Amino acid sequence: MISGQHISWHYKHKRKSSHVLKDVSFELRQGRITTFMGQSGAGKTTLLKCIANLHSHYDGIITCNERDLKTLSPVERASTIGFVLQQFHLFPHLSVLHNCTYALMESLGLQKQEAEERALEVLDSLGMQSFSQVFPSQLSGGQQQRVAIARALVLRPEVLLLDEPTSALDPDSKKSLESLLLELNTKGMTIALSSHDMPFIRKIMDYVYFMEQGTIVEEWDQKIEALASKAKIQQFLSNT
Repeated sequence: MISGQHISWHYKHKRKSSHVLKDVSFELRQGRITTFMGQSGAGKTTLLKCIANLHSHYDGIITCNERDLKTLSPVERASTIGFVLQQFHLFPHLSVLHNCTYALMESLGLQKQEAEERALEVLDSLGMQSFSQVFPSQLSGGQQQRVAIARALVLRPEVLLLDEPTSALDPDSKKSLESLLLELNTKGMTIALSSHDMPFIRKIMDYVYFMEQGTIVEEWDQKIEALASKAKIQQFLSNT
């Protein structure tokens, strides 16, 4: 699956430079939900952006099935990694359906009918088909998020990344997202996300990396280890 070795990334602004990621190594295990957790500013979002190649000028190497992700074409990358950003970034002037078909037609070259059939199938699986002709501004935050997830899934990626997915959601939408991610995972989807939302993490945590100041300081596999053996993760989760 996807793994990273010795990833470092600097934020550069004029004469200043900030070391955001420092020698980070990780693995996104196939069919698992990987959570990068920690306080704001720990480097979680930056790491996800490196995986998605939105930050391409990093030191180290990130591979998928032993292939350097930097060598993938845009189309190959889109079919490998789907990324749902924290602010969703839906096209406000396009309908829900058109948001989901745009990349299929423009990047993959699908004809309109085929693209719409694929998009409607995904929207239906997420409970959003009845909203296919409305615009993002007419949707709630949770509904917009489902459209953003659908837009990523129509490209049939191997891995779905989500950055702070609960940041703009009300409690009911959070519960809906929990159920959706667990359902996608049971169908074989590999998922990785960043979060400092402890109640949410408790519901979906599977494999966890705990980050502080740009480094991974602890990791935990819930399938083989007791949480009590991981002091930093346990303390972070007990804060609420």
